Amino acid sequence: MQNIVISLLIATLMGMGIGGGGFLVIYLTLCLEYGQLVAQGTNLVFFLFCGVSAIFVHLFKRKISLGQVALMSALGSLGAYLLSRLANNIDPKIPRIALGVLLIVSGAIGIIKIIKTKKN
Repeated sequence: MQNIVISLLIATLMGMGIGGGGFLVIYLTLCLEYGQLVAQGTNLVFFLFCGVSAIFVHLFKRKISLGQVALMSALGSLGAYLLSRLANNIDPKIPRIALGVLLIVSGAIGIIKIIKTKKN
């Protein structure tokens, strides 16, 4: 039951654009003791379900540019291929450290934006 509640909360954060995926990886690694790669893979699958539901909403509201979707899909696929090749040739600790740095930096940027907004 706890996992369902946590999943719903994280999905809500993702739906609001807050970046709940980072919270999901943290929850899976720290609370459920999943390995880093399993947690990241689970996060990707979780994101796919959230993303597919968002696509239907945006298609219904006609807010999707198919040209931009095609471009982003092509570049994203190329990037995924190249980075997967790179991942096979580097120390597994590097992606873990990179994810941690990314979460810290994005969190700091978010806090700075909130502080700037409060001052204005």
